[in-house]
Amino acid sequence: MSSKAIKYTLITGAILIAIVISLYVKYSTVPIGERPVQPNQIGGNFSLHTALGNINLDDYQGKVVVLYFGYLSCAEVCPASMGVMSAAFRMLPAEVGDEVQGLFISVDPSRDDLTSLHQFAQHFDPRIKGATGTAEDINKITNQYGVYYDMVNMQNSALSYTVDHVSRFFVIAPNGQFVTSMSYSTTPTELAARIERTLQRYQETKQG
Repeated sequence: MSSKAIKYTLITGAILIAIVISLYVKYSTVPIGERPVQPNQIGGNFSLHTALGNINLDDYQGKVVVLYFGYLSCAEVCPASMGVMSAAFRMLPAEVGDEVQGLFISVDPSRDDLTSLHQFAQHFDPRIKGATGTAEDINKITNQYGVYYDMVNMQNSALSYTVDHVSRFFVIAPNGQFVTSMSYSTTPTELAARIERTLQRYQETKQG
């Protein structure tokens, strides 16, 4: 093969690789630690239980909803993430803060009772509710939102198992549509800005 042909083959290969990568980024959710779901398929209504009664996503029409999936035995990541959510809520102007709802959704319903979930969520902010459901409910909602979690056995531990899970904030518009997910490294300022922008766009759409 001539040097010209080799050069042509290498360039063609590089272009094909670039196309594959661009398509993967465009048509998949964040893949590491999450279940692959097409962006336009993420979201949807769901039903869960709280200490104050059953809830549906549709109950919060008109509000920006921020979802976080975790569990109460999570020693560091979940409390830190709830701290970010509560700090973001406190940064919001009053007229925006009145239109936001946080949900801490436990993926460990066999250990996390509703009363404990309620107390945990309310410790951070009264606008955050603790919720969970049956194993089937949790599988359904995590599939809807592309959320990865896995029960991992722990030998020689009083907990018997821990939970590997993705740590992200899921922002839902006031019309119930999924807007975006934000990583564990998201700051309160970034989350607050996203909430404000989501509410503003919804209000502009209604007026337009």
